[in-house]
This record gives sequence, structure tokens and C-alpha cells, in this order.
Amino acid sequence: MTSSFYKNLGVKISNLRKLQKLSREKFAEMADINAYYMGEIERGEKKASIDTLFKICKILDLKIHELVNLDSE
Repeated sequence: MTSSFYKNLGVKISNLRKLQKLSREKFAEMADINAYYMGEIERGEKKASIDTLFKICKILDLKIHELVNLDSE
């Protein structure tokens, strides 16, 4: 995966989180991850593990393939 993939994925996660009117801190708490780490994921600076992506999907009520499919963006 390219760094642009992770940047685009982060933007998608951030936008979806904001649509649910959740702060980064609240979202991170719900996903049981550090808020700073969540910010790094949203900026595309860190690669989220598959476990973390599943946690994010659960909160966003998405299937993993819906989250990582960036072609429709």
C-alpha cells in the first residue's frame, strides 16, 4: 500500500467520524485506542492494525471492505 492510500483512508475515517458528531477523543475512547494515535491514523502518518480497523468499522457501522474501498471517494 502506498502512503497516499493511508492518507486517503485517514481522511475517510475522519470525515465519517465527524458525520457521527464524535470528537477524536471520544471516538478513540470508543475504539479503545489512544487519541493521539487516532490522530496519526487520520493524518495517514501511522498504519492501523487490522484489529484497530475492525474496531473503527464497528463504531462506524461499516464492513471492513467498505472502509478500505477508496475507489468510490
